Amino acid sequence: MSKLSPGLTLLSTGICAVLFFCSFPALAQDALCEVKVSGTENSFNIKNTSDPFAFDTHDLEGGFRFSAQVLLDPKNGQSKLKTFTYHQSKNRYVLIHASESNINVASCQAEKNGFGLQRVYSHKFERELSFSCKAVCATGTSQ
Repeated sequence: MSKLSPGLTLLSTGICAVLFFCSFPALAQDALCEVKVSGTENSFNIKNTSDPFAFDTHDLEGGFRFSAQVLLDPKNGQSKLKTFTYHQSKNRYVLIHASESNINVASCQAEKNGFGLQRVYSHKFERELSFSCKAVCATGTSQ
């Protein structure tokens, strides 16, 4: 049985590693959310985190609160976008909408509204909040 030389073994190992990493496109790790309420548009860049209790939260006009998180699973490297919309009721915020989307290769290749347009209506305030989020790909470009 013939053995490869150490230099050739190292070269073949390096080529295999390059082929492995190039065969899997880089996944998105952050998200950009455009939130519109009462005619005002807001843009929020949601950074990834592995802390399940860390959220990017914003109090908005009309008694709304928008909260989002890109949760990175350290075990498999997959990310999940979670969004929560609240309205103010007395001295607290009440959850009126929640959504969860996986961030994967398709998210980087999606059209303008990568995760779709969400419309949330608060019957208390008789107002609507709308938002759309898209993946920010590893290359730094949003799709």
